[in-house]
Amino acid sequence: MTQRDLRRSRRIDAILESAVAAFRENGYHGTPMEAIADRLLLTKGSLYYYFRDKEEILFAVHQRALDRLFEELERAEAAGGCPCARLERLVAAHVRIMVEGFHGTALALDFGALSAERLAEVVKRRDRYERALRGLVRQGVREGCLRPVDPRLAGFALLGAINWIARWYRPDGPIGADELSRSLLDVFFSGLRAAPPTHAVAAGSRSPKTRRQA
Repeated sequence: MTQRDLRRSRRIDAILESAVAAFRENGYHGTPMEAIADRLLLTKGSLYYYFRDKEEILFAVHQRALDRLFEELERAEAAGGCPCARLERLVAAHVRIMVEGFHGTALALDFGALSAERLAEVVKRRDRYERALRGLVRQGVREGCLRPVDPRLAGFALLGAINWIARWYRPDGPIGADELSRSLLDVFFSGLRAAPPTHAVAAGSRSPKTRRQA
């Protein structure tokens, strides 16, 4: 990547971050292009050098967020281990994405403003990610490290809880990304993990009934 390309990439990232902050404060429809440009001390004309319109910015925001999720999915799969370990890595990464930078908030932004073609592309990628997450749940159930839950319902529950973070989390609040991730993982996997096998009564010990009959 040339220096020019690198500068352009950084500028685009800055624009997307500014856009998400503005959308979050005022809503997509309540945010004019000028409001996005003003945050970066740019002119409206400069913004149009990078994006044709506000919808293109919204689409780019969704795509960047999904790119990050798929990167984390690849890392979780490459790390190996049992399905529940890979699922835990993925969920932890997803939670961090939701609270770091613009990526997480982007996933909760207005879908209805996208054109039918762009919406279909975003939904297609989201569905692919959800299928991968449900696949890990299904493998975990099959291999016995997760309880025999319905993978589809478990996937909806996980993703619903994670996506809602964008509605209530505040970066300046008392909970940081790591603490939030650990807390939610504890809640999620306390309910999902299979109970440890019950061990047989140790040799030489007797049940109360056995002792009464002795």
